[in-house]
Amino acid sequence: MERHAERTTVYGAIYSKLRSQIFSGKFHPGDMLPSEKQLCREFGASRETVRKGLKALEQEGLVFSRPKIGYFVQTPNHSDFTLTFTENLEGCTTHYSDIHGILPDETVQQKLEISASQKVIELSQITRNARGETVAYDIKYVPYERAYPSVESELRFAVLPDITLAKVDSFDFYASIEVRAVGATERVSQAMQCAVGEPLLLIERVFVRQDGKRIGYSLQYSRGGFGKLQGMSGHHR
Repeated sequence: MERHAERTTVYGAIYSKLRSQIFSGKFHPGDMLPSEKQLCREFGASRETVRKGLKALEQEGLVFSRPKIGYFVQTPNHSDFTLTFTENLEGCTTHYSDIHGILPDETVQQKLEISASQKVIELSQITRNARGETVAYDIKYVPYERAYPSVESELRFAVLPDITLAKVDSFDFYASIEVRAVGATERVSQAMQCAVGEPLLLIERVFVRQDGKRIGYSLQYSRGGFGKLQGMSGHHR
């Protein structure tokens, strides 16, 4: 919601004032907000305008309604985080090190829910910092179909999920993410020029269409201080 724009409307003023009162502690989780009738009187507004302001708060997750009773302040859930993950590492450069078609191993079969005979495109990338040190290694898998580009020159500047999602509507897919510490395998150690077993951060993502079809699988291995997730729980002003 464009909060600064909302303040220029009557329902925006209702939204902004109640929102501010919630954050300042005038209303606590579970408290009932003033009735629609009270708000109509306070703001000289119609019931429709008041409801629009309350719905804006509800859409933001700050309040919830009980039919024929009123609106109540929602309890923030600080166990749920909104995470931000940026594939490109700040101050670093990334280039493809290999692009080819393969038959998937058991892990890729499981993640993409495909058979052992289903060919996939494997793309690997190396990321280096300004000193030329390898700080991250990415491996991406896309189920092969004739419609997908298969020539290196076509794929060179593509970023998963751009390769496979070009034909998919923005809301027709979602991604799951898993983060954990791992030791570098022999393949990863060779790519990153590090010792086998060196602690690395692994960020795995699986891209899934709304119909359940898996359309991409990505792994990013990074050294400490480079790969990261940023997250926030609750609401902020």
